[in-house]
Amino acid sequence: MQDIKKRIEEISTKEAFLSFLSALIFDFRTKPKEWENQTVDQYLEAMLSWIEDYSSSACNDIDWNHIDYSVLAKMLYMGKIYE
Repeated sequence: MQDIKKRIEEISTKEAFLSFLSALIFDFRTKPKEWENQTVDQYLEAMLSWIEDYSSSACNDIDWNHIDYSVLAKMLYMGKIYE
């Protein structure tokens, strides 16, 4: 996943987001030792911690008031139950 920051910043469509998710899956499957979080619970805990820490940091560049949190929650939940 070369130049990840640039790739993330360029995501503006569903297709680009799906491509990014596919790349994350491929990255985990081919280079699992590069991943800090090896289980779903570790991954979710890291997301939670990062959001808490980054949203209050001086380098925060995200407008946290303009995120559709219900859509994010639905995506995460569907990953639990969808076959």
